[in-house]
Amino acid sequence: MTSYCGCLWSKPGNWQPQCLPQVSLKAHATILSSVARTTLIQTFVNPSDSVIEELSYHFPLYDGISVVGFKCKVGSRLLHSKVKTKSQANADYQNAVAQHQTAAVMDHTSMGDVFVIRLGNVPARGNLTVDITFVGELKQDSQRDGIRYTLPSTIAPRYGTDMSYSQTHLNSFGLPANLQRMSITVDVQMEKGSVIRELESPSHRIKVSLGRVSSTPVTSATFEPSQASAFAVLQQNHKSVVLEQDLVVLIKADGLDTPCALLERHPTIPNQRALMATLVPKFSLRPASPEVVFVIDRSASMVSTIPTLRSALQVFLKSLPVGICFNICSFGHTHCFMWEKSQVYDALGLQYALDFVDTIDANMGGTEMKQAVIATVNNRLNSKDLDVLILTDGQIYDQDDLFDFVREKAADNTARFFSLGIGEAVSHSLIEGIARAGNGFSQSVTEYEELDRKVVRMLKGALTPHVNDYKLEVEYDAEMEQEFDFVSETEEVTDSEIEVKDKNGDGHVSIEETARSSSQPISLFDENFQEPHLDVGTKERTCQKLPTLSPPRVIQAPYNIPPLYPFVRTTVFLLLDPHPSEKIPKSLKLSATSNDGPLELRIPVCNIGTGETIHQLASRKAVIELEEGHGWLPHAIDENGNKFKQYHTGIKQRLVEHECQSLGIKYQVTGKYCSFVALEECSSSSSEQHGKQHTPKEYAVEHISPISNSVGFSSVSTPVMYSVARSACTGGGQSIPYGGQHGPQHMHAFSGHLGGFQVSNPEHVPTVPTGFGGSNSLYGAPVLPSASKFGVMMQAQMTAAEMPPTSTLTKTPQMRLHDLIQLQTFDGSWIWSSELFELLGCNMNATITRLAALYNSDNRNVENGFPHGDEATVLATLLAMGSLQKKHSASRTVWELVHAKASEWVQLELTKMQSQGFPVALIASIQDEIVNII
Repeated sequence: MTSYCGCLWSKPGNWQPQCLPQVSLKAHATILSSVARTTLIQTFVNPSDSVIEELSYHFPLYDGISVVGFKCKVGSRLLHSKVKTKSQANADYQNAVAQHQTAAVMDHTSMGDVFVIRLGNVPARGNLTVDITFVGELKQDSQRDGIRYTLPSTIAPRYGTDMSYSQTHLNSFGLPANLQRMSITVDVQMEKGSVIRELESPSHRIKVSLGRVSSTPVTSATFEPSQASAFAVLQQNHKSVVLEQDLVVLIKADGLDTPCALLERHPTIPNQRALMATLVPKFSLRPASPEVVFVIDRSASMVSTIPTLRSALQVFLKSLPVGICFNICSFGHTHCFMWEKSQVYDALGLQYALDFVDTIDANMGGTEMKQAVIATVNNRLNSKDLDVLILTDGQIYDQDDLFDFVREKAADNTARFFSLGIGEAVSHSLIEGIARAGNGFSQSVTEYEELDRKVVRMLKGALTPHVNDYKLEVEYDAEMEQEFDFVSETEEVTDSEIEVKDKNGDGHVSIEETARSSSQPISLFDENFQEPHLDVGTKERTCQKLPTLSPPRVIQAPYNIPPLYPFVRTTVFLLLDPHPSEKIPKSLKLSATSNDGPLELRIPVCNIGTGETIHQLASRKAVIELEEGHGWLPHAIDENGNKFKQYHTGIKQRLVEHECQSLGIKYQVTGKYCSFVALEECSSSSSEQHGKQHTPKEYAVEHISPISNSVGFSSVSTPVMYSVARSACTGGGQSIPYGGQHGPQHMHAFSGHLGGFQVSNPEHVPTVPTGFGGSNSLYGAPVLPSASKFGVMMQAQMTAAEMPPTSTLTKTPQMRLHDLIQLQTFDGSWIWSSELFELLGCNMNATITRLAALYNSDNRNVENGFPHGDEATVLATLLAMGSLQKKHSASRTVWELVHAKASEWVQLELTKMQSQGFPVALIASIQDEIVNII
């Protein structure tokens, strides 16, 4: 995620942002099952002697996160927040500022993973404390088969030597947060009976306490296997403390992959309940044979991850089943294909693809992803389903257009889109949006993590047959009148009773009566009519009555259950109808059909009591769907039988806005059409002070155009040689760092966050002179995009003489595994060779002797030159399979497709040899002994 973060404002006549220094940071997260609730408290100071009329607090979050709480304390004044329609929140904010009161309003930006809070009238030499609470689902980590919690690195301050405020000036307020102790706590609470097996962080050193949470008294001797805590305390004596990358915590516990449905009752809305169903599917269907296209990012910012990308593609290619059609599309400033059309997977095709992978480099300039995806779809084989796997490290500025295209092409269920985000700077809004629109799933990996298991899991998902008719039913106790509700199928609005009170208020009238009353003549002269005052600034349009659309009895999000993939977590939310409250949900029934037969799963419902978290997650997910143009609303029918699709575009947009506002206000979640507004208790609403509205000065925070994190984006005016991009798919061309040459100011920007090497004296790292510490971080830290690539790019510019020769490096087990996979032929076999035995780590002659002994024990004599021909290839393949099982068991998810292909080849080869009169019964009978030779 790349955006200017923290408290920023601009002085009149100076476009360069000034940054409030941060003097305190605390983060506390509570994880329950697969849901996290995080509270961040940050304190900033205004060291100047003047009031700041307005500043912007930029806050980065991952896609799908819902902000559910916002409090702000300015000096001694506490601002209380409430979710309102965006126009009403903005009007209340402007009115409060005009009265010289402190106020705040929170909006979503066009980037799905950045929020902006505007604060008005921040007093001179005063403290500003911002308290934000957000909830979100946790992703399944395919590499570790656990759940993954991530806290953005932009929450930690990072300061350079060029400060707008001297340290002496700040002494009265306290030390900057990066010179103090920063505390981050993660509490984990699983269901009773579950045992937490592992709690670790691949990104940071953490202190782990098993059997207790942070609130457990120190003197308590109670040990709860279902509880654990992780503490990341960042503190150094007189040195800057920073988060160099996102804080990642991985949790492995018993039962995390067990399907469960949690029922929650809302604490304040009568009879309102919500369900969250989560499952990690485990089922086996016959693999499909689609066309698979890998769309890979080769923009300049990929320079540090190209080696990982190559290794991942090699595992991809080796794991593809024989006979499948595949291709590779590279993109940067332009795009090109490895082949003009996808080719059948055979020996020649595999070798060509492997040779191509060896030549790929980060030499294609910017990041024009949309055109590459469009070209991939237009280039598809019409006779096959299409599965597109996108690998990228960046973000794009036309992501909504890309989502619309992907959603359109995936609508007929013949194409699916998967996405893998690489690195700390990837836009999670982008990769999640692609997967959500494309009926696939997304994964993310940081630069310090292994990638291979995740890409193999993604490939297995792409080879899963297309199943698209999943249905979900809520089953109730048998004694209830209605035992189940369908919630996945399109519901006709006429099934739900539409109630309209009559004039006397003593009953209800039917739809027909409502239609008759609305058709009564309207007088052209009404003595009581008064001309309404037009509110020019408001976006709420009430002059035209909207059609009445009733939501379904049960609002499901996502409305259409996406395809399920083995070992990939899927979560479905249900907002239940509050009226039939006597009905007690007993279980959920999930069903679908496939070519192999019907699919079905029953999930028991567990009542977890009163709360808001599931309601807020459900409403936020439903709002996201409506904002993106789908969900339940496009299937609705009004009281006159008119379908939503028949309405004019303007009416449809207003209906979407209305439904989003209804959900947002009811459950207090923000979105495109709802905002948090925080006002002083004595502040009047805009409706009471309508005539006193005044727009505060809005200095040009928008002028802070973020430097693109995938350097060479189209947003950066950087000339890229077309000839270089053209030659990229043939292995030609020279890598151009950052996509071309940049001015000095851009080069300075990259030094705010260095990764890939250690700086011996960080105080001398040049930074952009942007206020106290050049802050570009949410908490006062200059987290400038692409900086984490800078050190790696410097390393990439080392000459070959400066790099150690490969032969002198000791190969790790992971490197040996990749070499062994590389040695496999396209059909799944391994050739008997000295190179193979070197990777197996055993002596060839000694192995021959042991094999001969096995043969002799079965009364078969071996000839000179044993083994040879097809028999040698079968034995070599069995030995390689044994090495995978015994020496690389921890990496099973990496090689299981490779192993399966080898096993299938052995069976086919033995059958062929038997038909030719070869005595294969012996080999078949001693397969286990052969494998155990390794």
